[in-house]
Amino acid sequence: MNTADLRDQITAYRKSLQEILAEFDTDGHRGLHDADARARLERYGSNQLIAEKPAPAWKRFFAQFRDPLVILLLIATAISASLWLYERESAIPYEAITILAVVLLNTLWGTSRKRAQNPHRRQMAAAHAHVLCDGEQG
Repeated sequence: MNTADLRDQITAYRKSLQEILAEFDTDGHRGLHDADARARLERYGSNQLIAEKPAPAWKRFFAQFRDPLVILLLIATAISASLWLYERESAIPYEAITILAVVLLNTLWGTSRKRAQNPHRRQMAAAHAHVLCDGEQG
């Protein structure tokens, strides 16, 4: 697909109804003839959105670690743990464990939230259209 075709597709919403009907050689009152509809189906394929494969849970989990705040908290965990190793004021590194627990809870929550959003996205993208073919609405 050349750049001009792509630009035309992107700006198609700016065209008037008459321009679109002329461009697609279609009658606005009768729609496509059955033979034209079959020919266009064979040439262009069905008018459906391609569904993305959902990412595996482990990829969604590790994707949460790209967030700058999560990285900063992991660095704070490492600093806290290393200071605990150096000073050993308590038997257990409470601060490092607490920060790490917050990071893991945030990551698990973010992973489950992304999974819950996927069906809603598909449902919002579902469009319904009324089609004219040989003057009959279908």
